[in-house]
Amino acid sequence: MKIVLIGFMGTGKSSVAPLLADKLGLDTVEMDDLIVQRAGQAIADIFAAGGEPAFRALEARVSDALQDRHNVVISTGGGVVMDQTTWEYLSKNAVVVELTATFDTILGRINPAALPRPLFADETQAKALYELREPLYSKYAAIHVATDGRSVEAVASEVAKQLKEIDKP
Repeated sequence: MKIVLIGFMGTGKSSVAPLLADKLGLDTVEMDDLIVQRAGQAIADIFAAGGEPAFRALEARVSDALQDRHNVVISTGGGVVMDQTTWEYLSKNAVVVELTATFDTILGRINPAALPRPLFADETQAKALYELREPLYSKYAAIHVATDGRSVEAVASEVAKQLKEIDKP
């Protein structure tokens, strides 16, 4: 089984992935960590040096490397749905789970000082990006779980429950 968590930044993908993986006896992969390892620099530095195109190129290479992984929960970056090739690599033989949250909830969760997010530097720009990506997350996912006002444990349990439902013959 390969589970791919998608959704906008701040919806809980990185927090839910390890708990879900533990519940299901799977490994966890954090795509942003793999991108940082491959680049040898922080995401903010990748953006500073080469902009979003440089980051997306690294994301595509990491997605290609993950396309045949099994027994894993993959936590993605919010932009994986923006590039068709990246998306095809990542979604190959996967159950795609969308984690959702309102933009107001996301604003409450994001702390740019603690974790710089290059595409969330301006709230108006971030809101436009949120509105652009939301329909794509919804389109690509088989499972949709709202994370507003819920604990990470509750979200992981709900995803596991819905996975079992779609796995029934």
